[in-house]
Amino acid sequence: MTRSRLTIGWSRTVAAGWALMAICLACVGASSQIIGRPTWWADDERWSTPIVSVFVVVVFGAATAIAVWSFFRRPFTPFVSTSGALLLGASALADADSSPGSAVVTAALATAALLLSIGSFSGLDRTRPIAAE
Repeated sequence: MTRSRLTIGWSRTVAAGWALMAICLACVGASSQIIGRPTWWADDERWSTPIVSVFVVVVFGAATAIAVWSFFRRPFTPFVSTSGALLLGASALADADSSPGSAVVTAALATAALLLSIGSFSGLDRTRPIAAE
């Protein structure tokens, strides 16, 4: 079971990366709202306020959950992180028509998250557990 966990250094690196990803997503959402071309999850003209609130919590909750998952060295972190990066890429595709500038930035963030996830596979713990005698 230890082989599915990241080393301490890599788990902290992935956690910091996803915490920063959440901050970047907040900046993308706020700036797209200011310029009048909001992202799909922050569009208060398309969705009602409660629905926008749920979308915002889901988007930031996912990034924060991945960061916390990694910080506590939970198993299968590289796979969880890769899934989050792919979902972020899907979010960029959803914004391609309505908010192309935000879609480009979100795609860049998804690429960075995917590279972080791919790199984290090298940080899987390769130590063998001591056999019980």
